[in-house]
Amino acid sequence: MKLFILGAGASKAYGQSKTGIRMPIACDFFDTFDKLDISSSLWVLQGQINLYAMEKYSVDPYTYFRSGIDIEDFHSSIEADLQDALAKDNKLESITLQMSYNELVYLFASVINEIQNGPTSKPHLKLAENIEDDDVIATFNWDTLIEKALEETKSWSTYSGYGFVPKSIYRDAWTAPLSSDLKTTKLYKLHGSTNWLTVHPSLLGGLTTLNKFVAPNDVYVYESTEQPYPCHRGRFMNGYERYSYGYYPVNLDMVARAQDGRAIVTVNQPKPHVQKGTAQNHGVPTIPLIIPPVKEKKYDQYGNLFDGLWEKTAKAIEIADEIILIGYSFPKTDIKSTKLFLNAFMKRTTKPKIKILDPNPERIADKFKYEFGFLDSEICVYKDYFSESFDIEAMIKN
Repeated sequence: MKLFILGAGASKAYGQSKTGIRMPIACDFFDTFDKLDISSSLWVLQGQINLYAMEKYSVDPYTYFRSGIDIEDFHSSIEADLQDALAKDNKLESITLQMSYNELVYLFASVINEIQNGPTSKPHLKLAENIEDDDVIATFNWDTLIEKALEETKSWSTYSGYGFVPKSIYRDAWTAPLSSDLKTTKLYKLHGSTNWLTVHPSLLGGLTTLNKFVAPNDVYVYESTEQPYPCHRGRFMNGYERYSYGYYPVNLDMVARAQDGRAIVTVNQPKPHVQKGTAQNHGVPTIPLIIPPVKEKKYDQYGNLFDGLWEKTAKAIEIADEIILIGYSFPKTDIKSTKLFLNAFMKRTTKPKIKILDPNPERIADKFKYEFGFLDSEICVYKDYFSESFDIEAMIKN
């Protein structure tokens, strides 16, 4: 069995986007956002993010965000201040910071959705064609490039391919997942996915939790739509391929209720200068279920969902004959991943073969040698980019 680990370099390989833009890296996220048409849409919320930057750093937000700041550092700053406000029981500040945090999640997912909106990725297709049904993919990426490739080349589906059963799947309407006995490649998304949806977090009992009417580990999966779907203020955007959507994801088909059982009714402030949405707005608004690139990642907010996915990945590390890393470099905010590999390797009696595909593989190879105890002879390094021209078949079969 082979275990494939996908990192940011795998996402960067996608060059077929309708936007003509590739996935951003941490320090050019806002510059990339500026190049997208969606950056000029008044439906895209940025007010709370701008306010945070003004109050925190006493800067002009527009200039600040275009100065090459690291989105991981910025998101981590909001997260740290949010946790501090919660610890001090400062409810007003907690709510304001949660709004800033949520806006950045929407913006983050929106940039990914815009760029991944296009034909199936050719590098990912070549990869999927050379993966066996008993192989495992673990990815730290939020995009859905690999899903589309697996769907085209394998008997892969969102019903059973993610390592958990979704609560519901959206294909022009919310539908219950079907049971499947087909053996297929498992895809474990260790930081969530842009097409995984949940409800907005709320501040309960001094903690950031999910609202009461959806269980913490419930995942609602978006696949596609043919008709405008209901969303916040009816602001549906068309023109998106499978697994991608506009700024506002589809609402859940349910009614939000307070603890006393009464329905929660939301009244939106009129905004005459903003184009009115023409789709329906019934149901409960959703937010992408992703673990943002922050230093202190909050996995337990989603119950045992991520514990289960990380445990499955750990098991795959324990039994894999080969571990193939594609564009994954153990970034500084992924402290948990180092522990994942180290603990799993300690449970093995033999070592797997390690293959590293990366344009700058030296630091990754050193990590396997000096932290995980591998010999040079046990590591195959491919100093190259994951791309359509790279012979991924030869690498896998070598």
